[in-house]
Amino acid sequence: MNVIIGLAGSLGLLAVIYTLFILAALSQRMGEVRKMPPLYRGFYLGAGCLIAALLVRFLRVSALLASTGGPAFLNDGLFYLLAYHLPLTLGLTVSLWVAWRYWSWLLRERV
Repeated sequence: MNVIIGLAGSLGLLAVIYTLFILAALSQRMGEVRKMPPLYRGFYLGAGCLIAALLVRFLRVSALLASTGGPAFLNDGLFYLLAYHLPLTLGLTVSLWVAWRYWSWLLRERV
């Protein structure tokens, strides 16, 4: 059961990475039209951090599949904090900031 949950979580993370690439492409085009600075590159930075977190997650799931339990450092909480949660948080924070800078005008528009 833990393996299924781990793989499903990995698919969710893949969906977020794909969404960041779509937002980067849309923001690049909109930034060119509105002559904004190229902050859309922050989406690529965020996606890179999420890809690093995804690789660590795959390592953890593969350790669950291994009959020996895998290397001991994969079950260490500090390693998982630094190698998974920190890049995940950093990537999502940078992406949120860039999205706010590019797309906040939608909230200010009046109908």
